Amino acid sequence: MAPSVEGQGIPRRSVLAGAGILGGSLLGAAACSDPPPPAFHGVHQSGITTPVLPFLQMSGFDVVARDRDGLIELLRAWTGVAEELTRAAGAALTVTFGFGPALFTEGRFGLVDRRPAALAELPTFPGESLEPAAGGGDLCIQVCAQHPTTAHDAVRALVSAGRGNAVLRWRQVGFRDAGDAADPVGLFGFRDGTANLDLTKEQEQAEHLWVSDGPAWLHGGTYLVVRRIRLLLDTWDRTDVATQETVIGRRRDSNDRLDLPASHARLASPEANGGAKLLRRSYSYDAGADPNGLIDAGLIFICYQRDPQRQFVAIQRRLAANDPLKGFSQHLAGGVFACPPGVGRGSWIGAALF
Repeated sequence: MAPSVEGQGIPRRSVLAGAGILGGSLLGAAACSDPPPPAFHGVHQSGITTPVLPFLQMSGFDVVARDRDGLIELLRAWTGVAEELTRAAGAALTVTFGFGPALFTEGRFGLVDRRPAALAELPTFPGESLEPAAGGGDLCIQVCAQHPTTAHDAVRALVSAGRGNAVLRWRQVGFRDAGDAADPVGLFGFRDGTANLDLTKEQEQAEHLWVSDGPAWLHGGTYLVVRRIRLLLDTWDRTDVATQETVIGRRRDSNDRLDLPASHARLASPEANGGAKLLRRSYSYDAGADPNGLIDAGLIFICYQRDPQRQFVAIQRRLAANDPLKGFSQHLAGGVFACPPGVGRGSWIGAALF
């Protein structure tokens, strides 16, 4: 008999089959031969420093469970489904979980004294007007995959497994050039994330990425900030290349840095922000057209860091005040989440929190 999703009595294979996955893009392919070792377990969660995959499904959830037992049941269920999904897909799928500040609200699940000080809602930055329902949430799940259908089916399986304890709050679908893990070309035509955290240097990871202070349950974890940023492509495309390069601060063809103190690249750089670095894993999105007949597309900005207040918030305050890119972009939604360390075999995501 197939193992059951903890606390629900629902076989995990039934959850996957109900989402259209069993016999499809994931489990059907694995059934023909022995599946590869699962990529879900480890010291850190996958999808953070593992190789970047070209398709993204980022989702936020509100927990509707009435008590702590319901929340634990949800996390156990999601862990079981994530194990099955990654066992079936191998290195072609990653699943990453994050816990939002609202999860620690007093009177909900008895976690108020376990909230890390750095896990606070992001402040409102000058010039932005975010849609609350399109961001935030108690929990988030980042699914990345080699194929778009694999990512889509995985999210459906997780939504199904959480039904009764969590409801989908928002979802963003992204894409990036396959095989271009370091700094892909974005929709503006420039390479994104060139001044990224260097994952070949363990000291940089220790200093800028992995949490080693505060509550012990988060040690070995990290913080995720996600932002949906619409790029005003119709305006950008009417701007000459020289002006675009001045705004970005790099050559469009070679990506060479320009010596322009007021450019986006310089204002966002570590040297302009006290050495602060982020691990960026961003994707593009395409939502069609808006009611005015303008292209609705942009950036799903994703970054991981050791302390979002000292890193992302400090950098974004500087950009919100002076960034010339503000004339070509609109910040529409966002959220911050604490991502626990990886899951050992036989355990479940966030177990040390409880």
